Amino acid sequence: MLRNFRASLTPIDSTRIVRRQLPAVCTLALLGLASTPTGPAVAAMSWTKVTDASNPIVTDQGADSQKYYGASWIDYDGDGDIDLFVDQDLLYRNDGAGVFTKILTSGLGSLKTTTQPFSMEGQSWADVDNDGDLDAFLSGEVGYLYRNAAGLFTPVQSGAIGTGLDNRGWACTWADYDNDGFVDLMITLPDGFIPGPTSSNHLFHNDGPPNWTFTRVTSEPITSEIAPFTVATWADYDDDGDQDLFIGSGPANGTVIPDYLYRNLLTETGTANFERILDAPIGTDLQDGQVWNWIDYDNDGDLDAYLTNYAGTSGTGMANRLYRHESDGSFTPITGQPIVLDADPSLASTWGDLDNDGDLDCFVATDGSVRDRIYENNNDGTFTSIFTTPLSGVAFATRSATLGDYDDDGDLDLFVNAPTIRRSLYRNETTGNHWLKATLVGTVSNRAAIGARVRIKATIWGQPVWQRRDVSAQNQFQGQNDLRQHFGLGDAAVIDSLIVDWPSGRQSILTGVARDQHITLAEPTSASLETTEARQVGRPVLLGSWPAPFAEGTRVRLRLHSDAPAVLAVHDATGREQRRIVLTSAAGDQVVTWDGRDARGAELPGGVYWLRLESAGRSDRLQVVRIR
Repeated sequence: MLRNFRASLTPIDSTRIVRRQLPAVCTLALLGLASTPTGPAVAAMSWTKVTDASNPIVTDQGADSQKYYGASWIDYDGDGDIDLFVDQDLLYRNDGAGVFTKILTSGLGSLKTTTQPFSMEGQSWADVDNDGDLDAFLSGEVGYLYRNAAGLFTPVQSGAIGTGLDNRGWACTWADYDNDGFVDLMITLPDGFIPGPTSSNHLFHNDGPPNWTFTRVTSEPITSEIAPFTVATWADYDDDGDQDLFIGSGPANGTVIPDYLYRNLLTETGTANFERILDAPIGTDLQDGQVWNWIDYDNDGDLDAYLTNYAGTSGTGMANRLYRHESDGSFTPITGQPIVLDADPSLASTWGDLDNDGDLDCFVATDGSVRDRIYENNNDGTFTSIFTTPLSGVAFATRSATLGDYDDDGDLDLFVNAPTIRRSLYRNETTGNHWLKATLVGTVSNRAAIGARVRIKATIWGQPVWQRRDVSAQNQFQGQNDLRQHFGLGDAAVIDSLIVDWPSGRQSILTGVARDQHITLAEPTSASLETTEARQVGRPVLLGSWPAPFAEGTRVRLRLHSDAPAVLAVHDATGREQRRIVLTSAAGDQVVTWDGRDARGAELPGGVYWLRLESAGRSDRLQVVRIR
């Protein structure tokens, strides 16, 4: 945001919760200890700025310096490669071999409105109607949903979501917050930044087929408070199976305040309501917050948080925050690292394995005459600033920055949506390491698999390493990265295990996956789902566990339908019982913690375990995975 601009301003169905079950295709015999790779130095990052005069992406000028617009790599035409959407209405089709064509008749942005020199427009992409193509919501002084039909977009101008002026906002993001299989929409409205009457944020519930209409939700704290909200991000930060919400609230006026973070109570209560997260430090630290990005930077299986800050109290720049997620659910602020020491006015952070060495690196886009930042992950929880590439060698304002492998050579390329002539496309030419890309297709879950979690295990530099990616429709600033999930593999010969946890609760597991390929995974359709009728006849139900996978302990949510004695038994992959936990015999939902120990109190090794819930002669079971 611009500080000088700011200074011039005076009932959800709970039966959709389903249990996770192991498909019949395979078992995880290859699960082992999780570790961080330590081995030979990998190839240095190598980037080339694309200057091809025939490429409209790099010849078209960006918006003027007072415009804060987004950019996203997306496959809008479903041909298997990623295209680029920029600003309010610029769509570039990827024709392969580095060739792009500017599409002038797509219909995207046809209802855009800009009435002031300072303006903003966010974007978020998902398959809103589960018809196999990506739709877009574009936020700004007006906000409209654009439905995709064979590459042509039509704005929705009816119903609650079709009143563009009423739906104005800074940024927007899709996620299925109530796990009904349809993506819902969050729009942030910063007080004082957008023309029009004072209002709070907008939350729209997707009502699904046959009409695919939306209902405006006004009863939640996320739609009742008024603040200088910036960008919202959905993420299942506590791994309990529902999407939580994180909103930067950067005043950009010389003050700092706690950001607006909300826990989704769907798993805890069966209803998708939200409560403010006030836990220290993430809910109490004073910020000039822009974007929360949830990533597993240390490869320990849970989501850590990175927040970009803007000007802060100095007015010239504030250091960003990195919070490490601990095994007990708490967060530790990281200190003493360049990634949290550089005090710049920062906007986008975009995370990806830029050198394919098996961990996540970070690119930060700054505002003003400040160099952008690349932070290389050192594989040991620390980061090194990289200034030897064209990405971070020149000081100028940058806004949105999106990662995606546009040339399909296995590494992540970067488009930077800077103002005027600074807009840039950088091709990644780092070599020497292996990779994997995965496209997810939801069937019971939303078609674009927004909210799905992908984990892989491979031996890198002689050490077994777990990596994690979560599918997001807003993970930088005013836009998103390629929905195809990318993993660097270093010198790994094969992916030992690949696990997808779908938003529906279903799970896909593959073993022995070849490296250096792009795979497509569809959500299994034959998984056994827990139905309302089955619950009503009295069978106990295991509803889920978190974190998943776990290292120290896991919390298990279950449901009992009677006061009969109940036991939770733990079995290893061979079927041998390792532990029996006697439960409180009371009908209703309970949360039980298993500490990862056997009946003698000894720590059990990493691997697959089955939990069996027994009550009144009936049972249910749930698979959990321990990484150590």
